[in-house]
Amino acid sequence: MVQFDVIVVGAGLVGRLFAVGLAQNGLNVALVDRDDTSRMLDATHDGRTTAISLGSQKIFARFGLWDAIAPHAQPIDYIRVLEDGSPWTLDYDAKEVSHEPMGYIVENVYIRASLYQATSSTLTVFAPEVMESVVRADDGVTVMLQSKQALKAPLIVAADGRHSALRAQTNICVQTKDYDQKAFVAHILHDKSHNNTAFEIFFKDGPLAVLPLTNDPITNAYRSGLVWCKPRCFDWDMYSDDGLSEFFKTCFPYYGDVTFQPRRWHYPLSYTKVNSMIDRRIALIGDAGHVIHPIAGQGVNLGWRDAVVLIETLSIAKAQGIDLGNPFLLKQYEKQRKYDRLGLLWTTDGINCLYQSQLPPVRFARNAAFAVLNYIKPFKRAVMRRAMGMM
Repeated sequence: MVQFDVIVVGAGLVGRLFAVGLAQNGLNVALVDRDDTSRMLDATHDGRTTAISLGSQKIFARFGLWDAIAPHAQPIDYIRVLEDGSPWTLDYDAKEVSHEPMGYIVENVYIRASLYQATSSTLTVFAPEVMESVVRADDGVTVMLQSKQALKAPLIVAADGRHSALRAQTNICVQTKDYDQKAFVAHILHDKSHNNTAFEIFFKDGPLAVLPLTNDPITNAYRSGLVWCKPRCFDWDMYSDDGLSEFFKTCFPYYGDVTFQPRRWHYPLSYTKVNSMIDRRIALIGDAGHVIHPIAGQGVNLGWRDAVVLIETLSIAKAQGIDLGNPFLLKQYEKQRKYDRLGLLWTTDGINCLYQSQLPPVRFARNAAFAVLNYIKPFKRAVMRRAMGMM
């Protein structure tokens, strides 16, 4: 039986950062994950890009992780939002609120590499490894691994994703919604510069995000990432490479000729809301506690904010000699995360539902709102600060 301060289950983008942050604050941490490091660092495993908000960039800098990410991070200075066929756009310029970018687009493989390079004498990684059992008792949590190693700690933290096996062992109620959509993720090379601009375009059958990336490392060609949401029944395989390029150009003609890079991925889209982020000697972070539509690019940032709040809460408690599984301590974490979590869940779900309606009055109202919001500067700046993680 090996004793730790905290056991973390799940070494993804949120779980690994949480474990690293705890260890840097002097806590003795066990990190358990079913995947081995080589698979997690394989670019073919996860082709997604992440919009790292300015607030999240500062989190990575705080833990000494940003320097490894920075060479691969494309700044976002402008965001343009529009609906297909509408003459109005909603435009955000970082200079309206800050001398820094609104955020950065980074391929997940580089974020993972930064997280896996961070080591600590107080961080012990068990991977690839599977939990055989978890027992929560008055005096702590005991985890038995498939390797027959036994771990014990006052608290266990679930960072094992939207289908969290650890969450399933609690009394936490889960509400889910299947959007009947999938996200097509790909990278393109293109003739014209993206000028540090991200686009969000709403089509009748789903939104398209065109996200600026750093230039191709081999050819130095302009490069962007796509997250294209379509109904789940949409058949992407019906297009040849040339056909896909032509289809994209009819929807997005702003970058000239484009070439799709070979690797492509598909991800189902859903919504997950829990009635609580805590249970007896357990806390949830990241997708284990909330899954939102990628329409605003905020999902992982929300998880990183979970991680930072819980790191701060547990670090203070450890310094004061407080039981890290104390229910009052966990309720403090739950309270601090409630409004941020629920606010983004409701907002992203509401936007997705709003743009699925094609009723003429609804289309007119939402497009007119674009025109009006550009001129309501205080509200617009507030929205920008919220998206940048500055509120």
